[in-house]
Order: sequence, then C-alpha cells, then structure tokens
Amino acid sequence: MKALLLLLLLGVLWGSGYSIAKVAMTHGVPPLGYAFWQTLGPAIVLFFIALYRQERAAKLKSAWRYYLFCGAFGIALPNTVMYFTAPHVSSGLLAVIINTVALFAYPLACIVRQEKASLVRSVAVMVGVVGIMFILQPKWHWFGNSVPIWLTFALLAPFSFAICAVFASRYRPKQQDSVLLAAGMMLFASLLLTPFMLYNHSFYSLLPPWHVGDAMIIIEIILSSIGYVIFFELLKVAGPVYYSLVSGVVAITGLIWGKLLFAESLTWHNGIAVILIVAAVICLSLSQWSSN
Repeated sequence: MKALLLLLLLGVLWGSGYSIAKVAMTHGVPPLGYAFWQTLGPAIVLFFIALYRQERAAKLKSAWRYYLFCGAFGIALPNTVMYFTAPHVSSGLLAVIINTVALFAYPLACIVRQEKASLVRSVAVMVGVVGIMFILQPKWHWFGNSVPIWLTFALLAPFSFAICAVFASRYRPKQQDSVLLAAGMMLFASLLLTPFMLYNHSFYSLLPPWHVGDAMIIIEIILSSIGYVIFFELLKVAGPVYYSLVSGVVAITGLIWGKLLFAESLTWHNGIAVILIVAAVICLSLSQWSSN
C-alpha cells in the first residue's frame, strides 16, 4: 500500500510539472534557466532539511560518483530535453511520450538481472512501442514538419530516466536516506547544467519584482523537492520497474492539466497512441502487482 500511495503522489506531482514548465516557457523563462533553478532550488531546500536532521556532509562526499550519474541521467539530460521540447508540442502529448519510462526500464532491468523476463511484460512493451510509432508517423513528413523531430528528440528523456532508475536502485549507497540522496542528485545536476546555461546566456534572475514565470519556478522548486525524495523512497520500497509505472499517472495528470489550462485536444492518431501507451502501462502495473 505504501508503494501505491508513493506512486500516485509522485505521478500527480510530476504530471503537473509539464504544464508548469510550459507556462514558464511562454512567459519568457529560458529552458536551461528553468532547468537550473529546478535543480539548484531543491538542492538548497533539501540540504537545509538534511542539516536540520543532522546528516553528515561526509556521506555526500563518499557517494559523489553516484550523485553525478543520477544527476546527469535522472535530471540534467532528460529535463533539458523536456524543456526544449515543451514549446513545440502540446503539454498533454509531451507528458505521454516522455513518461513511457516503463517501456525502457523493464528491458534494462532484465539486462542487469533486476527483473525476470515475462511474456506479458514483453507484449506490454511492444504495445507501448506501437503507440509511440502512432505518435511519430501519421501524416507527418519527417523533414517537412518539426513536430515528429521534436517528439523523437523527446524519447531521449524516458530512456535517460530509465537508466537512472535502474542504476539508482542497484547501486544505492548504504546508510543514506532519501532526503540526502535527493539533495546530492539535485546538486550535481545543477553543477552539470551551469556551464551550458552560462554558455547559452540562459541565466534567469529570481530577484523581485516577480512575475508569472518566477512564480512557476518557485512552485516547481517546491514540487521537485518533494518529488525527488519520493523518487528515492519509491525505488527503495518497490524497485525501478514499479517506479517506472508512475508514467501512467503522470500521463493522465498531464493530459488533464493540458485540457484545463490550454484547452488542448488530441487528434484521433494521438488518441490511439495514448490508449496504447496507457494500456501498456496498466498491463505492466497489473503484472507487477500480481508478482508481489
């Protein structure tokens, strides 16, 4: 029950993030500037919490390689991909395509022997792949329309998230709680993003007076601080494949916010794609629950 509650809560938090990012982008916040604050802000918040709980800084130093890997593949790369893609496609559709993490996490977990191969899960993965193809292919020319190119680029995000989840679960440092793990991950992600942000002149100041974009950044800092602690806690209690099932909750949340905030609609091709992807995630969910 704890794993299910964590899964639902994380899905709602992260599913809301796509619409928040799109609002921020449309109000002048550069993608890399947004990604920088979305990492540094939670790192500062979580470190203060860790210090309040009397966590030792030596723990952070001893696991810096772990934090670096998780920061790169769990935040810096996929979030940058997401924020560059957000202005070019609908937030609801982006939420679906980026959050197909389960379709990548399961094969990766099997490769490193964290999961056993299953015909049901393999079929679910194939259904999800077909759904992705429905998003990428219908009536669009690869070089005559920018949408398929951006959606193909967006596929880097779920693949990177899956790599991070499998690695984070398999090599989690002993005697470190989820707050410190999240803080270290966010800190190293912000360090990785800083040179790219400065090179592209994408720094965004949070000094007053504050506007809509600033408010979105602050909201996302709060949500990310909570979300990444839940991320590590969910990996601890349920593993990477079950964590990846958060994609289904995120996709549904993203579609709801996209409809409410931006009056977005899906074509029938996109509708079929969404049905197939959600069906694949549900199938993986049922398979996971039956195995526990």
